[in-house]
Amino acid sequence: MSISVQPLIPDEIPNWCDFFNQPEFYNLYKTGTSLYFSLLFEDKLIGVCHFTEIEPGYYRSPFRGTYGNISFKDDLDLKIKNNCVKEILIYFENLNAKKIEIISRPFSHHIHDESSLLNIYLNEGFIIINQEINHSLIVDSKPLVEKMMRNNKKRLNKCERENFVFEQVFSKPDIEEVYQTIKENREGKGYKVSMTLEQILEMYNVFEESVYFFKSTQHGKCLAACVCIKLNNNVLYVFYWGDKQGFEQYSPVVFLANGIYNFAQQKQFKLIDAGTSSLKGIQNFGVATFKENLGFTISPKLTYKKVYE
Repeated sequence: MSISVQPLIPDEIPNWCDFFNQPEFYNLYKTGTSLYFSLLFEDKLIGVCHFTEIEPGYYRSPFRGTYGNISFKDDLDLKIKNNCVKEILIYFENLNAKKIEIISRPFSHHIHDESSLLNIYLNEGFIIINQEINHSLIVDSKPLVEKMMRNNKKRLNKCERENFVFEQVFSKPDIEEVYQTIKENREGKGYKVSMTLEQILEMYNVFEESVYFFKSTQHGKCLAACVCIKLNNNVLYVFYWGDKQGFEQYSPVVFLANGIYNFAQQKQFKLIDAGTSSLKGIQNFGVATFKENLGFTISPKLTYKKVYE
């Protein structure tokens, strides 16, 4: 079986490549020890991935980003995927690597590929060093209100009666307002925003067609906001979201979620990923309950590590 791993960026990236494996994303955060791999079967591109040496001999996928792992062409059989992983490991053996760490995408994104890779990695000597619970929502013809719990239906109806407006924004002042709303929300809960406004704007400048900004307003005042990313043709990722304190009687983020869902329907996404509801495997029950009351369900997101003897 003619499979090879080439340390190069292909001339053309197919639509099955995930956002975090796009060369443009890789180029934003690569270091002098980063490696981008093209996986070839009979000289045809069937997969891509990238790793960065975070300390001598210790390689991680990704260096930055929500997840790394391999983006595979659809409909590959298990043997081809298995041999691709073997070739990657041979490459790292030749580099005298000491450790490899891989953060998987949530299983809900592609249950077939992630289940295949789980089996392959464990058979190749990887162990699972972390597991997170991730929440996602299937997008279909049903309105979101039919998937919500009863209390959220009441909140959504209240927002609609009180003239809330959902809108996508594009200008720098509007994006700054979206970012500031999210920043205030997270800081009010004792968390930091992982990216600065400047980094968000830089990412948007590179990925204008894949990064979306939304807000919910009442009488022109922004009460909830979010940043979403198109991960691929099927998955829309809620990267950041939050609402302003003091408007709990409305719960404007419920209205925001409904707008995101409607947008996903229009753009023909199949899944909305709302991110993890745990940290280092420890569940955040409040966050998990909030997402599940909106209709989201759980799938695992794993981190693998292999230590070379």
